[in-house]
Amino acid sequence: MMSMSSMSIDSEDNGEFDAIATGERSDGGQLGASGKEQKEKSAPDVRVEGMDDDDSFSLRKFAAFVGPGFLVCIAYVDPGNFESNLQAGCQFGYSLLWVLLWATLMGLYIQALSVRLGLATGWHLARVMRDEYPTPARYSLWIVTELAIIASDVPEVIGTALALKLIFGLPTVWGVLVTSASTLLFLALQQFGVRKLEAFMGSLVGVMSVCFVAQMGMLEGGDGGEVIKGIVVPIFQNGKALFIGISLLGAVVMPHNLFLHSALVLSRSFELGERAVRRALKYNVAESALALAVTLVINFAVTIVAAQSIRDADFDDPTGEKRRGIIDRPLQNAPDMLKDVLGKSAKGLFAAALLASGQSSTITGTYAGQFVMEGFLEIKINPVLRAFLTRTCAILPSLLVTIIAGDEYAEFLIVISSVFLSFQLPFALIPLVKFCGSEKIVGAMAIDPRALQRTWVIVSTIVFANIVLLCVWVHESGAVNGSPGGVFLGLFVALFMILYCASLSALALRPVTQNLTMQVRDRLESKDFDRQDTSAEGEEYI
Repeated sequence: MMSMSSMSIDSEDNGEFDAIATGERSDGGQLGASGKEQKEKSAPDVRVEGMDDDDSFSLRKFAAFVGPGFLVCIAYVDPGNFESNLQAGCQFGYSLLWVLLWATLMGLYIQALSVRLGLATGWHLARVMRDEYPTPARYSLWIVTELAIIASDVPEVIGTALALKLIFGLPTVWGVLVTSASTLLFLALQQFGVRKLEAFMGSLVGVMSVCFVAQMGMLEGGDGGEVIKGIVVPIFQNGKALFIGISLLGAVVMPHNLFLHSALVLSRSFELGERAVRRALKYNVAESALALAVTLVINFAVTIVAAQSIRDADFDDPTGEKRRGIIDRPLQNAPDMLKDVLGKSAKGLFAAALLASGQSSTITGTYAGQFVMEGFLEIKINPVLRAFLTRTCAILPSLLVTIIAGDEYAEFLIVISSVFLSFQLPFALIPLVKFCGSEKIVGAMAIDPRALQRTWVIVSTIVFANIVLLCVWVHESGAVNGSPGGVFLGLFVALFMILYCASLSALALRPVTQNLTMQVRDRLESKDFDRQDTSAEGEEYI
């Protein structure tokens, strides 16, 4: 078997998606996938020389790996995160900052697993799952993943619409419709290659950083001691704080990121061999750590600004209605609070950050969706159609809720989507953990037994948090009661939890069946330079 290649996704046409999604080899053929042999094309733009030279850290090589982590980190600062951060700051001050810290560290560890799988096998997560599970399970996992991508797009649609309302006074309904144009932006950027896309996304992260750091700088005085206490002391003040804390966890770690990151690391081409692959893993993890450190600063800043602003806000509110409105609908009302405390410029900075967040998250969601569909189903769909379908599915519920219930419940839809994403995460995380812990899949790159045990603790924590989240949510809603409707809802929730736990248990207990040891061994023992492979000329999209 020929060595697998880490294909670049920077080419003259869209063949880069086909190469990464289908798992082609360096002689132009395909590994482990049905279909005709593919024709080799030009070498990739993102090419790293001398990976097997020495073990010293090289800034030049590190710079070549900078990019994928910043694309992935967008999910850590999307409008859903802003919603949760603002609610945490407005209601509980700095006391939930520790949740953001540990959720980000957990996210870094999970992203490192995605990188490990991609580098070891030359395939991304969806591609490995395609050959691992029988057809019914594979299609079920694909549907759940697609629903998660759509759910992740809902906060982006609403967040962008609210940002347009803040900046231009555009009604939210029209803003929701205008967001469909962002898919055209993604398609335009895609034509310029991955490095240009990475640079654009990095600039949007920079905009968010500048906006919120600037707002922190506007705050007079300081609560350094309270901030440090909130970061290091793990405590929930009450059940509501627990609910917000779990929503912070769900908003930070996004399931589609696992598929996206395992594919993006294949955009760097280098000379293969175990030493080179392990060094590539270190550079990718270091780059991801840098990107997530930036997002942690942003999330801290949002929470701190919200906490201090609502405390110092001096507005006429004898009934407390205005303060309650800020807590319940922070994306819409917090900018006015910031304006009262920090001046008119703060409102503009918040709107700019929200717009950058919504647009960047939309692009990465569409990007991940292409890999998911091609990986699970071996279907290559035109990027225009893919972007249109994903955005349409996200716009319809957002538009209906905004028209029927108004702006107030549009933000509630963000919370609903974040909860759904949290519940979907284990369906992607459990297969990833099993693959990275199995020598049959990643060979010598498998994580050691102790690390695997710690990883299962993380998975169990996420599942437990989801169960607690649902129980707290149902309890506080008061919907489950002695009425016929309440009894029916209680039975439905109980049945859902049984099916949910049974499905995850089946995934966790199922032994790994496919064997990629020869494929991985060829990558770890090969000295051939990775070359880009793209689809055959004249390939048709459906």
